Amino acid sequence: MKPSIFLNDMLTKGAILGGVMLLSNIAENSILYYGGMKWMVVLGVEYLISLAAYCYLLYRFTKGYANLVLLERKDLPFFSYGNGFSYAVSVSMLAGVIVALGGYMFRHYIIGYENYINAYVKLIQDWLSQSEVPASMVGTYEQMFSTLKSQPEPSLITSIFSGIWTYLMAGTFVGLIVAAFTKREPKIFESNEQ
Repeated sequence: MKPSIFLNDMLTKGAILGGVMLLSNIAENSILYYGGMKWMVVLGVEYLISLAAYCYLLYRFTKGYANLVLLERKDLPFFSYGNGFSYAVSVSMLAGVIVALGGYMFRHYIIGYENYINAYVKLIQDWLSQSEVPASMVGTYEQMFSTLKSQPEPSLITSIFSGIWTYLMAGTFVGLIVAAFTKREPKIFESNEQ
């Protein structure tokens, strides 16, 4: 098997998965920023749809890569669990880089980080105003809000490493399951009788 098959397919499929997840991330940030409390149900539905799309695309991409490998290994076709797992994690990590980079650009250049944090704090304050908050917790929440507002914006590198870590964890979890469904054991004792 040529290493370029893995690299070319991983880069292509990772970019596609990253683009889809970036659109989802931008939609989630937009709903949080522009929508407020009344759009929380939409945000929940969008999150579930993006989770299903992530799992489905990672499965389809890994299965497609498995088929490429099986075509390459005509003499003894097999696709191991490790091949599927490493491919799924690699695609997921590349998607994490794309999502982190695009999300950073969206929050930094389109919304503005300070506006984003203020909208996030306002959303939490609106949610807390609709529920009973004990008087002893009011000071704690105010301190939390002031800490959130005073934090500096994360750097681009920090955002990218955070995205890689998040998608590494997601890719590991989903990849363990996907690899089990896409593995193909070699048929060593195949009979010649039809």
